[in-house]
Amino acid sequence: MASPFGVLVCLLIVLPQILAISSPIDKIAPLKTCQFPCMTEVNLHLFLHQFVDGPNNPNRNEETLLQASFPFGFGTTIVHDWTLTETTNSRDTVVARVQGVHVQAGLTKPNRWYTTHNIEFQQGR
Repeated sequence: MASPFGVLVCLLIVLPQILAISSPIDKIAPLKTCQFPCMTEVNLHLFLHQFVDGPNNPNRNEETLLQASFPFGFGTTIVHDWTLTETTNSRDTVVARVQGVHVQAGLTKPNRWYTTHNIEFQQGR
């Protein structure tokens, strides 16, 4: 075990050499804050309007392609062209269209929809 005197001598000899080797604070390269073009966050508050398929709904924006006979409608496939607006009013100016498909994917429970779609923003938006 080293004596306290030996440790002190070692620190007095080694520490200045370590400090001399290390670069001065003002010569340290600045950290890169962004390697890629910095992104800007965009927050949108939009309302989706879905009018379900059915004989009594002339304004529907989805159509059932396959009505399955399995329990819970498993496999039922619906194509949709929903609208997005800036307000809860479905007659407001359409900001974007949500176009895609949803499939009833639950064999043991109802309302387990798999949904995939693209959001297409309207021209000028």
